[in-house]
Amino acid sequence: MAHDDEDLEEGPGQESGEEDDSPVDGAEAPTPDAVSSPAADFRMPEGFAQSLMPSLDAAVAKMFAPIREQMKAMIPDTSAYARDIMGPLNRRLQEQMKSALPDYDALLKNSLEPYCERIQSQVASNVASLPTFTAPMIDFPALKGVGVSPAIESMLKQIASQQSAMLDELRGSLKPLFDPEMLRGFNRALLPPNLRSHAGEVQAHQVHDFLEQEGIPLYLVPRGRTALRLLRAQDRPGRRRVLGDCYESITDDCATVLEQANRDVVGDELMFVLDGLGAMRSGHFRSAQAMFTVTFDTLIYRFYPDQAARRLVTNRKKGADVPGAIDEMGVHEAMVWLPIWNAHEQFWKHKGDKVPNYYSRHASVHGVSSRQFSKRNCVQVLMLVTSLIGYADRLMPSAGRPKA
Repeated sequence: MAHDDEDLEEGPGQESGEEDDSPVDGAEAPTPDAVSSPAADFRMPEGFAQSLMPSLDAAVAKMFAPIREQMKAMIPDTSAYARDIMGPLNRRLQEQMKSALPDYDALLKNSLEPYCERIQSQVASNVASLPTFTAPMIDFPALKGVGVSPAIESMLKQIASQQSAMLDELRGSLKPLFDPEMLRGFNRALLPPNLRSHAGEVQAHQVHDFLEQEGIPLYLVPRGRTALRLLRAQDRPGRRRVLGDCYESITDDCATVLEQANRDVVGDELMFVLDGLGAMRSGHFRSAQAMFTVTFDTLIYRFYPDQAARRLVTNRKKGADVPGAIDEMGVHEAMVWLPIWNAHEQFWKHKGDKVPNYYSRHASVHGVSSRQFSKRNCVQVLMLVTSLIGYADRLMPSAGRPKA
């Protein structure tokens, strides 16, 4: 029996031509007297003096290149840092980080703009003051010595000195922002509560990467050391071995969260999960897995009563990317729903899909077998239910505890 989808022109060119020096038809050719002598006065073509100077934009850019490099060396590459720690998390967090960090390009531009304007004004006035002159011929070798005047050189040295002082002051003002202790605290705040005491051993993005691939939750349960073992396992079989090895301790971790949950907030589903926990501890893990699975469905329905909205977080096609509905969630909310989404990987019995040995909501409902119902899968779905109940409990103000 198969489940339905719910269970699941060429660009315009520029031409340049040469003017024809031959006389226009009907015009008289100039007389010899009208021809200028070699020593006749002539005015330099417009823009000639500027052509003797280097390109202003290029000169300014070249002049400030060392300053820019110095600034890059003094100020950490926040974009790279954000990519390493924050990038993989989600779009909303990236936007928040971008808005919180200074715009160093704009800061540098605003700092240098007054000096650039002064340079442009000074150079323009010097170019304008270059005299027109007469000469029997243009002596290009005589122009090789044309360069920046001593006055300009003095002004540039003054600018460099002022810029160095400004960069020192800027570095001092930004130092607290990149204090190592503050960065560690930032990572700790992004980790789920059960992993915060291990902030020096794991990064928040590593947790997020794990949850994008697995139906094993890491929010609230299991305890930190077990969560680290799951994160460090090389593959799915390795992670399933951790579930088997830590079966008892994970069960205890889930029981602690469930017993502290506020029933007025969570609802009657909490009672059914506790019943399943009792069956599990009595050795009836198959009965417990069935109880946890149907309660799992009910809890998800409470969060997403609208079918279309619910499908966005439970329709897990094989090989699919993380859905936008989860990608746009907050960090901890996404940590709760990513493993739930993975646990809803499509399973079509009528299409010949093999029952997986890892926990699958669809296979548990539509492919009952000893391959699907196991102690490891029982503890995995218990973790999923516990993580969701714990999140709901912390989310509601009436729970009497702050949000995680």
